[in-house]
Amino acid sequence: MSQGLAFLIWLLCVGISAVLIGYFLKNSLKPLIQEGFVVKACPSGTNSFITDSGETQCCNGDVVDGYCTGNLRCTLSPRSKSGLPTCTDLAASDAAATGASKCPPAMPHYFGCPTTIEGCSSSPPSANGLQPSNPLQPQCILYKTQAEDLVKLDSCYNVLQNSQKDARCVAAQATANLPACARAAADAAAPAPTAAGPTCSPPPLSNFIITGDWVGARIPVQQRYIQANGNIVYAIQHGQHVKIVVTDKNNITITARNYVGLINELSSRASDMAKVNIMADSTGHYILGTAP
Repeated sequence: MSQGLAFLIWLLCVGISAVLIGYFLKNSLKPLIQEGFVVKACPSGTNSFITDSGETQCCNGDVVDGYCTGNLRCTLSPRSKSGLPTCTDLAASDAAATGASKCPPAMPHYFGCPTTIEGCSSSPPSANGLQPSNPLQPQCILYKTQAEDLVKLDSCYNVLQNSQKDARCVAAQATANLPACARAAADAAAPAPTAAGPTCSPPPLSNFIITGDWVGARIPVQQRYIQANGNIVYAIQHGQHVKIVVTDKNNITITARNYVGLINELSSRASDMAKVNIMADSTGHYILGTAP
């Protein structure tokens, strides 16, 4: 082989190596962005135990002789033979519910935990749920006190107030730009709110859904009822059953129940937790989530 040909082969190999090294460095130096949750422990206040089939479940109560004496919350196993939601799904649902109740629409993703910093972001939370997956996206802070919410410019409260103010200004400007007759016609044409009849399900609350293996779909919440202690009851009419999920004031899921009847009976059936607790237990079979 001539020296010229050997040099050309060597040069080609060096070029290919340089391209491969450059591609590797380009991809390896990218910031790692993880979305969703990776939950490896049972929720706070629950006890883990291993079933006879080898599944790790979380019990909202005491575990006696390998059996849960309370409600089963979730499973740490990737697949559940009992139909329980995974603790990862439950954590994601709780965060989504918190985001829907506290976060501005432009920053719907909740991150953090009550004992440290909490906030909302345009990007989904990281794998541990404690910070945004992309710190360069817009975010705001959920401060611990109302006083801080009012004075801190980066508080989610002020972000939400500013966005609502901007929306009202845009709507008012659009109406002001209409000729007087067209503006009056537009006001007259605005539909008046209608109440649901006694035999009809109320219109869905578009921010929330109830889903799970006993529902079989993502059904928009049709009724919301606030108890005297601040707990919130979300409900759907599902055939002859009304299926409910009860949360605390921060929309963190407490339990799920169902009864046979109509959804317009909800206010009398779920006026307090004592009445909720006598309903059929459904915890673990459906949970509260956010739409879509």
